[in-house]
Amino acid sequence: MPEGLFRWRRAFRMPTAETLPAEGSRYAASLVLVPGLWAGTPVWRGFASFLAHRGWECHLLDVRDVRADTAARAAAVAAYATALPTPSVLLGHDAGGLVALAAAPAAGAAAAVLVSPLLPGSRAVRSLARAPRVLLALLLGRDVPPPGREAASPAPVPLAPESAAAVRDVLWGRVRPTPAGIPTLVVAGDRDPLLPLDDAEALARTLGAERATIAGAGHWPLVDATWQQTAGVVHRWLVQRLGAPLLELYPEAMAERDAETEDEGE
Repeated sequence: MPEGLFRWRRAFRMPTAETLPAEGSRYAASLVLVPGLWAGTPVWRGFASFLAHRGWECHLLDVRDVRADTAARAAAVAAYATALPTPSVLLGHDAGGLVALAAAPAAGAAAAVLVSPLLPGSRAVRSLARAPRVLLALLLGRDVPPPGREAASPAPVPLAPESAAAVRDVLWGRVRPTPAGIPTLVVAGDRDPLLPLDDAEALARTLGAERATIAGAGHWPLVDATWQQTAGVVHRWLVQRLGAPLLELYPEAMAERDAETEDEGE
């Protein structure tokens, strides 16, 4: 196989996925959850279990197999979301927030939630390339090892080497977040060294998004001590912003509608 074609096929592989079915399906939308740089599906599992218990079907994606830039990963996520039988809500953590945001229009997403998103090219984000081994991998185009203790926000979950193209996009500001034209929420911890609150406010303003601050949270509110608080904030926002059409899927509402239809037919 020609080398160029091999690289193209690697770049456009579909993300791998785990599905957590809803415990008593309540909503006419599925949640598609995208992890950030160096991370896989484990970062979402507890968070997704919380939401599945409340009636949301959750799809946990791992985009690391898409060995390409943010745009290619967004295309893969959009392709996955459009294949679902229900509309999607895209949630992304870290750089996964940028992927989710970029995927939302093509996916026909109902809403987007960005949890601790990275602001491309910001001073805080560039600190991730402080380690010589990270910078060298970026310059040579090799898989980039995860930042270690020298990073501003060491991860509490296992990380794996990441595509240089995806890391470059974010650290060097090659991707620019733009409004998706749908309800959007930016969730930020007030102790996040990679997303200072001023950066979170600037990003929300650029996107025309709402913003929620999680007290005591750092860059990993999905898995740190504030994870249940973060999941609750996201759940309440989704119900408040998309409640009317989504609540129609409650079994009680469906039963009432069927009964009304039968009465009208008599």
